Amino acid sequence: MSEEAPSTVAEVVESWNVPAEAIVAARIRNNILVAIERGYDDPQLVADLAVGPLVMALGQLEVELADARRRIADLEKAVEARG
Repeated sequence: MSEEAPSTVAEVVESWNVPAEAIVAARIRNNILVAIERGYDDPQLVADLAVGPLVMALGQLEVELADARRRIADLEKAVEARG
């Protein structure tokens, strides 16, 4: 038996499969659901509500990844120096 496609904006957002460990993504999803409950259920508005927090989270990820790469490079140099 196939599942029916979500028919409301809230059902679409609720159908987003967010891993339990993804705290920021879950917070964004929950905040969007709260906005929908308060009447802000226009699909374009929901998209707008999602984009800002996603861009901020992506920016934080980029910064943390660059820092991790620098630390890995430093560790590799230290290991090489030890011979």
